[in-house]
Amino acid sequence: MDTDLQRLAAHLEKHGLRVAACDPELRLHVSNPLNSRLGEEIALAGGRYVTGFDYEIGDQGDEEACAERVARILAVGDTT
Repeated sequence: MDTDLQRLAAHLEKHGLRVAACDPELRLHVSNPLNSRLGEEIALAGGRYVTGFDYEIGDQGDEEACAERVARILAVGDTT
């Protein structure tokens, strides 16, 4: 089954980020492939994507734009 987090993960990978599903239905761990210290946990809460520090990334359903924001946070250049 294709979940919103799985769609977000696919967009994050297009930006060259490393994605691990901590719990595929609840959260992802995303990191910069060149520096694993640059990482974030992304969760879906109340129809919004948020980081582990409760920073709002964007709305559910707008996974492509959310992936772009996460890529900027984790210092990955535009690869699209």
